[in-house]
Amino acid sequence: MKKTLFPKYEGVQASRILIEKISSESKESIVTLNHHSRGNLGFLLRKSLSFENIPKCFNMQSPKLKRVKSAVEFRMERTTSSLEIKDDVKSNVKEVMFQKAKELERRQKTEQNETEEPIYVKKNMGTSLDTMQDNHDVRTLSLSLIEASRKAGISYILYPRKKKKKSKKRLKSSKLSTMLDELSKPPKLLKRSMSHGILPGQKKCLLKIPLYERHFQCPSLPSLLNFDKFVQSKGGIPENRDPRTWVIDLFSKHKPQKTTSREKMVKILVPKDVPKEVKEPPKLELSDSLKSDLPPEVIKHYESEVEILTEEINNKKIYPAFSYCRRGAIYRKLGKLRSAMNDLQEAILLEPLLLNAYWHRHLIYLFQDKINEALEDLNYINKYNKNNAEAYWSKAEIFRKKKDITLATLNYTQAIKCKPMDADMYFRRGEMYELTNKVLAIDDFSKCIFYDPKRIDALMKRGMFHYENGNWNAAIQDFTALLKVNPQNSEARTYRGRAYFERRLHKEATQDFSVAIHLDPNNWLALYYRGCLFRKTNPMRALQDYSVSALINDGYENLGCFLHRGLLYADLKLWLLAVCDFETVISLERTVTLAYINIGLICLLHLADYIEAAWHFSEAIRLDPSCIQSYICRAETYYKMHKLKKAVRELSCAIHLQPDGIQLYIIRGQYLLMMKCYDLAKFTVYQVAEMNKDLTELSPVQQALIYSFCENHSKAIQVLEAVTFNKPEFTMYSLLAKAHMKAKRNKEAVRMFKKALDVFSHSNKGPNAIEASADCLYNLGLCYMDEGNLQMAFDSFTKAVNANPEFAEGFYQRGLCKAKLHKDSSILDFNHAITLNPKYYEAYLSRVAFYGMKGRYSKAILNCNEAIKIYPQSVRAYFYRGVLKYCNKAYKLAITDLTTAIKMDENSYIVFYNRALCYTKIKELQMALTDYGIVLLLDAGGTVTLNTFINRGLIYEELEQYHLALEDFKQAALISKTNVNLCQATAMCHHRNQEFEEAIDFFTWALDINPCFLDAYTGRGNSYMEYGHDKATKLAQKDFLRALHFNPTYTKARISLGYNLQAQGKFQKSWNHFTIAIEVDPKNYLAYEGRAIVCLQMGDYFAAIQDINTAIKINTTAEFLTNRGVIHEFMGQQQNAMRDYQAAISLNPTYSLAYYNAGNIYFHHRQFPQASDYFSKALKFDPENECATMNRAIANTILKKYEEAREDFASVVESCPFWAAVYFNRAQLYCCLKQYELAEEDLSKALSLKPNDALVYSLRAEVRGKIGAIEEAMADYNQALDLQEYAQ
Repeated sequence: MKKTLFPKYEGVQASRILIEKISSESKESIVTLNHHSRGNLGFLLRKSLSFENIPKCFNMQSPKLKRVKSAVEFRMERTTSSLEIKDDVKSNVKEVMFQKAKELERRQKTEQNETEEPIYVKKNMGTSLDTMQDNHDVRTLSLSLIEASRKAGISYILYPRKKKKKSKKRLKSSKLSTMLDELSKPPKLLKRSMSHGILPGQKKCLLKIPLYERHFQCPSLPSLLNFDKFVQSKGGIPENRDPRTWVIDLFSKHKPQKTTSREKMVKILVPKDVPKEVKEPPKLELSDSLKSDLPPEVIKHYESEVEILTEEINNKKIYPAFSYCRRGAIYRKLGKLRSAMNDLQEAILLEPLLLNAYWHRHLIYLFQDKINEALEDLNYINKYNKNNAEAYWSKAEIFRKKKDITLATLNYTQAIKCKPMDADMYFRRGEMYELTNKVLAIDDFSKCIFYDPKRIDALMKRGMFHYENGNWNAAIQDFTALLKVNPQNSEARTYRGRAYFERRLHKEATQDFSVAIHLDPNNWLALYYRGCLFRKTNPMRALQDYSVSALINDGYENLGCFLHRGLLYADLKLWLLAVCDFETVISLERTVTLAYINIGLICLLHLADYIEAAWHFSEAIRLDPSCIQSYICRAETYYKMHKLKKAVRELSCAIHLQPDGIQLYIIRGQYLLMMKCYDLAKFTVYQVAEMNKDLTELSPVQQALIYSFCENHSKAIQVLEAVTFNKPEFTMYSLLAKAHMKAKRNKEAVRMFKKALDVFSHSNKGPNAIEASADCLYNLGLCYMDEGNLQMAFDSFTKAVNANPEFAEGFYQRGLCKAKLHKDSSILDFNHAITLNPKYYEAYLSRVAFYGMKGRYSKAILNCNEAIKIYPQSVRAYFYRGVLKYCNKAYKLAITDLTTAIKMDENSYIVFYNRALCYTKIKELQMALTDYGIVLLLDAGGTVTLNTFINRGLIYEELEQYHLALEDFKQAALISKTNVNLCQATAMCHHRNQEFEEAIDFFTWALDINPCFLDAYTGRGNSYMEYGHDKATKLAQKDFLRALHFNPTYTKARISLGYNLQAQGKFQKSWNHFTIAIEVDPKNYLAYEGRAIVCLQMGDYFAAIQDINTAIKINTTAEFLTNRGVIHEFMGQQQNAMRDYQAAISLNPTYSLAYYNAGNIYFHHRQFPQASDYFSKALKFDPENECATMNRAIANTILKKYEEAREDFASVVESCPFWAAVYFNRAQLYCCLKQYELAEEDLSKALSLKPNDALVYSLRAEVRGKIGAIEEAMADYNQALDLQEYAQ
């Protein structure tokens, strides 16, 4: 390896021999550097093998030519190689490109100097003047100090030395020639379109002015403004338009609008997309001052050749076309392209078929970027010489630069046909094929290697092709061949190392990577791969390689380095450093899911940052939804966060992606078991059992457990019985008993537990014997509890806790047994269980129930708080606490807890039911109705549903929505068909909805259920009373009497009987019954009200006013005040009546009868506006009051509001078409409107309804008199007089 990498090379000195390729077929001729060695044309066209073949036509012999053979050389023979200058196609093109680059560089420097000179002067002028002034002041001060010191005799002062004046250097001849060349160049035309930033005259004022205060001029305007051209560009001035106004309007359109500072900022920060100006390549002009890269001796030789050729052309000794061509070619090599072009043009003019002239001219065209002209010359060459490979090659290169792959490939193919053994041609064509067809490209590279086995670039490309296609052996062979030619090639060693790495040849790969790093210390790729190889065997060395690679290249290409270094840091437990590397990977490429997963795992497993871990796993899933690992990790994160439902969902997604992953099913089953979703957990375990059935053979105990879990108890018992028969041990009997217990075979379970205890008593006690026996006794107690044998269960639990005093579950179950046996000492067992296990959640809830039953709600609430601390997601704990706060009358706090429980479990109807009760207590009736509705939607149990219908019906009844209450009570009655209260409530709703027949039916249904139900008799009697005829009144009287027969002190029936007798006109009997009701219940205000009404009807106003005052004292209501006002009106005390009506309105602003009676008083006092307003308010709260409507119509008629009066009369006629008074009063309205025909019609209608009304006849007589019906009017007058006489 050392010999390969560090060979000992010997230095040699080449002799000066020039090899020049002249002919188009690339024949070589060797010419010695002799200024006088000029031969004829034939010498140039044929090949010379040695110096003896050179024609002896030279004027003088050079000393070097006297020796035919060289003297004996003591150095190695291979070191005597001559200095060669090639004249092939590549060298010619290379010379042209060199000349072109130098010319472009010179132009760039010239332009840069021209632009930077004024800026440099501007920047440095001020500073130079200041510096000069400061230097002068400092020097003056220093000289004065020196003179003073010298006079004082101070000797330790060092005096400054006097500087000698340096003579000015003269210009060198080389610089002078350069200046002359520059000055001899043709002048440049100045095309100026912009003003100078700073003119020379402005520099004085800018010396001490800050940059931010300097004013720079805008670009200059043209010297002449062509207004006519501007008008034409804008479409011309319209006719009949002043040019001045047209210009003002034109520029006002483009006037910038005022914008806010924010908009301006946006405009500045986000400029519009301006298309980039594509700079055209500079046009290079031919000159004779271009630099050449030839050695000085070659240049000197070429200059001598030019002199000879010039002399031949001037003497015209031979045909000058060839001389012009040769001199043009030499001029081109010397950089005198203008002269070269002139000579070549002259040669072509003299000899149009001189192809060499076209060849050299096309090179000059390439210098000038005149591609088309160069192609024309090349095509001309190929036209007369079909085998000129160089011309095809040059055309191919031109098309290659133009990115015309097809033409470039065709020309390379033609060149190969001319030179089928030229390796470079194959390589160039392979590069073209590489863009379109890599297989053809590899064929060409292989041919190139065949003809030139040491062609490094071809070997590299073919090796890369094999490497990219995974053909590692072929790639290794190519890279090995390349390294034999060039052992110092670091890239080849890197790729060979990668190929070794892929073939698992780690030792060879490590050697190649190490050598590549030694050859190129900046080879970050080799460092990265070597780090990958060392990651497991030598982590610290791998970390070092990764770090160096990342320092060299921290970009996207080296993304894998940061990723693997992060993994290495994670292996070394350097978590924060690993996170930094993974975040770097994400910043370089946001779609790398592995980085997100690794950060999430670090946060999950080591940093306990579950929220951050969940976010990273979510990002990984968003980037790659099919990544199973991301779902599993996020499920584990949700499990840590106690979000089991989400964890199960993530595992379900993973199972959907990988249905055969048994481990995924097992994990999901565990989560479902924790969520207490036993059915789903059972199904998952069953799936695992079916999937694992054919893979592994389960043990009998495992099979039994799976069967038992899947509720295939008979199969589980069968398996365990077989095992117990073969292995009659304590554990087997215990498992068999538990299987019976799960199968609800309690008797068999008890028998097996007793047998297990018997076996245990006769067997050797192991280390876990106490726990096993206690568990057996515990399960035996559970079996006794299921059977209802509480005393035996209590004894079993007592034995269990005696066997294992640390058995918290035993104490808890014994406490439950004591609670069911109504023993107050149960609280002691709950306390003991909590002492043994302070996080025993069930024990706290049991203690809550105990304290709740004892009425110690505060103590129970404290235990709920402890249970919530242990398990914050407990719906039961929040529910219990809410119920306890309800019992403690803290309704709003109870609503808060119940709402929290609802958020945790939205399907718990019992929680909604209890919250509805709380809302009812705080009078949030709409919220209560909503919760009751949700309870019914959740399909609650029978009792809860019945109570829900009843409670909601009561709320609707309180809101006076009797039709909705009726539906709820009907549903409740259908659920509980023997509940008389529900039948009574339904009948009352029918009654209030004026559905009296249905009310009677339900009252009768209630009486069928309970014939002694007094409220049903009273309600049915009141329903009969609403019919209004005598038969119904008699039936109502019978129901009231029947109720009083069952209970003579039942005041509701006696008051209803009093109203019944009043309706029949039996006032004295009615008065007696009201009096009896008052004697039975002196505080019964309804009885006082009824007797007051009877007294009023009997004309005893004083007794009526006394009874109504007593009723008001007992219960002041708007109705009682209104009734007292009516009594005051009968007594003629309208002022007191109005006072009572106003008091009733103040007490109940929605009581319409008080407004109506007050309006009547205003009407009688002829206060018609007030009367109309009160009638309107009465109709607002009772729109079906026809009397109020008619009275308002009369008031509006008097107030001359005829349209409103007409509408009111029409409404009354529509609702009461058989009321004669309506037609009479509307006739009065028509009379006011002088519509006598309509008035006559209404009066006739009134008489048809009430024929004996003298007032109507009198009014109709007046109306008929006004319309000219004298006879009919007289007849009506006579009829009115007769009726009045009859009435008297």
